[in-house]
Amino acid sequence: MNFKILKNFSGNFYFDFLLLIFLTHVYYKLSFVNSLYEDFLLLDQIRNQNVTSTFFFVESPVFTLLGLLLGVENFDVYKLLVYFVTLFGFALIVYNSRFLKNYSTLYLFGGWVITCSWFMGYVDVLSVLFCTLICKTLFSSNPSYFKTFIWMLMMTINHNAVSFGIFIIIFILINNEFKLKFFLVSFISQLAGNVLIQIYLSNIGFGGRGRFRFIFNDNVIENSINFVSNNIFLVLWSGFLGISVLILIIFNVINWESIRYILSALIVALLITSLGLDTSRVFSLVVCPIIIFTLLEINNNTKVNFQISYLYTFVVISHFLLGTYHLFGKNYKTTPMTNIESFYDFVPRIVNSLMSNIWS
Repeated sequence: MNFKILKNFSGNFYFDFLLLIFLTHVYYKLSFVNSLYEDFLLLDQIRNQNVTSTFFFVESPVFTLLGLLLGVENFDVYKLLVYFVTLFGFALIVYNSRFLKNYSTLYLFGGWVITCSWFMGYVDVLSVLFCTLICKTLFSSNPSYFKTFIWMLMMTINHNAVSFGIFIIIFILINNEFKLKFFLVSFISQLAGNVLIQIYLSNIGFGGRGRFRFIFNDNVIENSINFVSNNIFLVLWSGFLGISVLILIIFNVINWESIRYILSALIVALLITSLGLDTSRVFSLVVCPIIIFTLLEINNNTKVNFQISYLYTFVVISHFLLGTYHLFGKNYKTTPMTNIESFYDFVPRIVNSLMSNIWS
């Protein structure tokens, strides 16, 4: 029994998880979102049946429901909840990306890692997890539509806008013989997920504007499109980072049909990104299926698969040499979330508080 458990964690799991911890905790550095305290206050508002929050993050109920379920009444405890869910999400992403085989490590060099590191408190890490699970079953020779329905439903409840974007991207990339069933299953799960969200919002008495309504606020679309247009190459790099080099390489060896799929998905991802102001954050999430598709194409291509050491070298060197770019109103090299206590101040404060009687 123990041998089977250890076998499930074989391969690149331990190295990939260690690398992800280094990238998130040391290289990019973790940070909580500035609005985390408002998110925490929502717990008491729901308990008191007096929801006054109008932030559209209320539409993503995972952390709120967990906080209510666990009876969280302290902001520091809520921060710990967010951190440990994020950490557990990282572990599950690494575990479920093993289907990428020798290229699972390269998945960690995508822009989604920055997004999940800098925006703790948003549900982005769970969106990446559900996206990975969906791609794991759909980009196979025998996809499970039951699993697809469950993961798509959960991703929709988690973040309906990102879920819809990822659904379109996967629909473009998936094998033609699976497209119709995938569309039907995903449409039903998207519909069911959005209905459940509306029931939840109605029950708690939420009166704010939703994400889709926000898009049509004055100047939002115009400003977003102008920003993406003026920074198109930075947007692309922020989503793929070192994987950008890999995509350029693979374009020289795969057939035109696969290239057409990738380029079509990329164009749609840019269009989706142009609808909101969280430029790199949205783009890095919706291109996850493109990264996975590209890695699978390389894994199945005998012309480049044997050159794995060169591919890793190109990706890693370009990743660290060109560095971090993240567009969030402007270009950031470090986290834009600076109006809240630093994660690296929070942890020592909690440890000192817990150990005060011992260390004194």
